[in-house]
Amino acid sequence: MNSVASPLMAGITVIGSIIGGTGLGGMLKTWLDHKRGTRKDTDDVAVTLVRQLSDRIEKLEAQQISEREKCDNELRALRHRMNNIDAAFDGVMLAVEAAPDNAKEIVAKAREARARQREREAVESAALLMGNKK
Repeated sequence: MNSVASPLMAGITVIGSIIGGTGLGGMLKTWLDHKRGTRKDTDDVAVTLVRQLSDRIEKLEAQQISEREKCDNELRALRHRMNNIDAAFDGVMLAVEAAPDNAKEIVAKAREARARQREREAVESAALLMGNKK
């Protein structure tokens, strides 16, 4: 029994001297220091993630503004085109009503005018697209 008790007593003696030497306050301080270090690491990770998300949001907002400008330009071009088509159609109807015998000539002139208008629209669209590729 002496042989078994001897190592057990030695272990108890070591634990007792640790507790007795540093005391309960020393153990508590060691534990709190460990927790503070863990908390700092967690806080650093959280701050890094917040920065990354903030940067991502800024980039997305800039892209959104650019996309909105592009859509606004395209919408303006489409409205302009619709107004031109509407005016051309009204002009053809008015001309045919005024001179129904010349309807064939009026339609031919309207087709020529529309072909010129399509060329101008193509140039305007190209200019808008080039402006959007900043």
